Amino acid sequence: MFGIFRKKTPETKPGQGSSITAKQFIALTLSDEKLSMPVYLPGIRNEDDCEDIGLGPLIYIWNVDRAAGTFSLSVNGKAIAHLLEPFVPRDNPAYVEIRDEAMKVIADVSTQSVLTTIEKTGLMPDVLFAYHVEDAQQEQS
Repeated sequence: MFGIFRKKTPETKPGQGSSITAKQFIALTLSDEKLSMPVYLPGIRNEDDCEDIGLGPLIYIWNVDRAAGTFSLSVNGKAIAHLLEPFVPRDNPAYVEIRDEAMKVIADVSTQSVLTTIEKTGLMPDVLFAYHVEDAQQEQS
């Protein structure tokens, strides 16, 4: 009656909505310079150590082996969940798909960016992305 209770037709095709939302979320996240900057965490030695880092940083580098020229890069799942929730509630069926896609893409893009930076500078991530408390305190002042 009067069309008040008619269900709105979706603007996207089935299965497309979450990928568009994921793309928007990824773009927002990667466009933020502070969020998208990896941080080297020397105290992390294995995946179990990663559980204790809390909400920050979003992207972190650990397990640097200068001799082998290798490193590990991870995306903080707790931080992604915290950032995503205002846009997509956890009870939304697309939430897990969007979260997982965002983590994968952010990890891939960040890894490629770090590798390019290493190639250009010749420096390893423990030097490039060392977090200096003094610098952070000066920025806040």
